Amino acid sequence: MARKRIAAIIATALSLFACFSCASDDAAKPHETTAAPTEETTIDELAKYADDLGEHNFDGEDFIIAVFLNINVNNNIDTEAETGDVLADAIYKRNRSLEERFNVTFKQSTHEDSEFGPYVRRSIQANDKAFHIANMRCTDGLNLWLEGMILPIEKVPYINLEKPYWDRSLNESLTVNKVQYIALGHFNVNVDDITHALLFSKTLMSDLGLSDIYETVRGGNWTFDAMNSMMVNAIADLNGDGEYDGSDRWGYLASPKEILPNFWISAGEFSVAKDENDMPTSGIETERFYDVFIRTFEMMWDDGAWYTKAQLDADIPTECINMFANHQSLFLDSTFFVIGKIRGMEADFGIIPYPKLDEAQKQYVSRVEYYFPTIVPINSDSLEITGVMLEALQSESAKTVRPAYYDIALKTKYTRDDESAQMLDLIFSTRVVDMGDTTLCDKIRDGFMAQMFSANNRNLASSSKQMENIIKNLIKNITEKVPETQ
Repeated sequence: MARKRIAAIIATALSLFACFSCASDDAAKPHETTAAPTEETTIDELAKYADDLGEHNFDGEDFIIAVFLNINVNNNIDTEAETGDVLADAIYKRNRSLEERFNVTFKQSTHEDSEFGPYVRRSIQANDKAFHIANMRCTDGLNLWLEGMILPIEKVPYINLEKPYWDRSLNESLTVNKVQYIALGHFNVNVDDITHALLFSKTLMSDLGLSDIYETVRGGNWTFDAMNSMMVNAIADLNGDGEYDGSDRWGYLASPKEILPNFWISAGEFSVAKDENDMPTSGIETERFYDVFIRTFEMMWDDGAWYTKAQLDADIPTECINMFANHQSLFLDSTFFVIGKIRGMEADFGIIPYPKLDEAQKQYVSRVEYYFPTIVPINSDSLEITGVMLEALQSESAKTVRPAYYDIALKTKYTRDDESAQMLDLIFSTRVVDMGDTTLCDKIRDGFMAQMFSANNRNLASSSKQMENIIKNLIKNITEKVPETQ
């Protein structure tokens, strides 16, 4: 089914390429289109995202959403007043609009990251009704479902997962045993925050006389080999001491735990795939996965393109960001949340997807590192307000928050050129979720994969037994712990 997921995105992305190729110089620029949409277009878009909820009056009841603080994403779901920040103001307007429509009052229950998982478990076990919904880590979402603590999203009344404000493409990856236990939509901005992209230094591209990288991407020629050739070109012992360290120039900057998944996913591979029964299965034992695995080691370790001292436990290490700002690398691994934080960087940069393995690969594939799905407690006795408000949040977010975040913040404020804005459409239309990179990241990506890459250990066969046990235990939990009714 993972292979089918890749196939499903090809038609969309190919049509996107056609748009890139056919656009003339006189065509409207992305920023201009966003800045001045016609009233007719706006009405059409709003109509597309309308819900079917009808009228509901909850008599001023508090609607409580539990969230946790996290430095890598936008996880606040309410704000007290408009501040001038485009995203925060859109959230404020969304919530006030829904409060008026349904006669409810939004309440945000905020917790520390490390305390949040245990807090949610205690609350559900105590049946204290402390919240209606909670934004959880994807790892907790799976475990809570297996423990029988959350209601599968497909069972929540008023939820219509066929609506366009739910991400139907990504949600295909978020089923297990044919159960849609969680789902993502436009309310879950964190998914966009943690989508990965590749930043390149425009200064170094020019100084090194490298070819137009946007054209390379558009032509379908952006491959591992093409990237590797550019990375090797960029390596330089800037201080001439014969040692390569944080004072020198590199081809690529990234945390060691992020490198393997960045490239196996961009090659269209999955560490955890799914079989014909929608059950998890190991994906690391195929010949193509092994080829991608070894090629990544060769580029980063053998060819010396990667700065090997990068911090392991950080998603996007601060040292790497600072080195990139100082023109000490051609490429930087980044998420869109980080791009928003560094948009004032003096160094000029562009945004592109990660490369394909080779030109035979039909499409680019983009990575969602992890996500925070919205969960509903299994013992909720207020499913009407819960279902109505969650569905309404997805619908209203598509009409207010998503345009503010994607069209205004990402495409207009965070990008430096029209080409990067176009690349965003390509990246976001080709996203996938790999269970080994998300819900099982502690065991696979941040577990044995990160350890192997950090140690330059390429003996993937030695990890096959470990992977087999991970999958076997997961399947055992699914078949034994999940009630048949779910």
